[in-house]
Amino acid sequence: MIRSRELNATLGPKGSPGAVELVCDLHNTTANMGLCLIAYSDCDWICLHIFRHLQRKMPDIPMRYIHFDVPHKESYSLDSVGKHGFAMEIGPQPHGVVRSNVYAAMKAGVQHMLDWVCFFNSGSTFEGEYVDVFTMIKHIDYPRDRETRKIRAAIHPQLQDQDFCLLHPEDPLFQTFSGETLRYKGDEALYPFFINECAYYEKGIALSLARKRPDQTCQNVKNSA
Repeated sequence: MIRSRELNATLGPKGSPGAVELVCDLHNTTANMGLCLIAYSDCDWICLHIFRHLQRKMPDIPMRYIHFDVPHKESYSLDSVGKHGFAMEIGPQPHGVVRSNVYAAMKAGVQHMLDWVCFFNSGSTFEGEYVDVFTMIKHIDYPRDRETRKIRAAIHPQLQDQDFCLLHPEDPLFQTFSGETLRYKGDEALYPFFINECAYYEKGIALSLARKRPDQTCQNVKNSA
């Protein structure tokens, strides 16, 4: 709590005219997410253009734009302190392990992001383009024992590592420790992500589900300052 207040004072205050222009918060995940930009806005032209720039510069890296549809005053991560901001999330990366390919991809992503900022500040023009946006709809918890609250099933083998692969109703979702298959009972097909994320066990999240909205426009922009 003390550190978060210090960062808010240094980079913000959040929501104030004096807040920094752009915050990029770096994260790794144990889930098979590729490289993702996670933002609280689905129409922030800075974030959308940076995302498209990274897609062009890193075509061999799976990349998605995730939108957390949360009111700005309720946003809680570091990137929400700036006027514009996003988290750059990459995986799979086990905790306590250095993977050279993941490190190299994150390093390249950060450099391309900084390059875009330099291009923008130098007066470059960026044409409007389309971006697929994955808007988070809900979280799903593990099946748990009613009394002990301990999990009684794991992610189904057919779903494990299938982040951003469409999950249809009645598809396998969990496999109990006795071998029973539990199926997805949702009303619509959605895109799972953060599947079996290690840090989310304590939060009661086995995976998150998103709805894909294609053709989100990033407008033509040029810095005229």
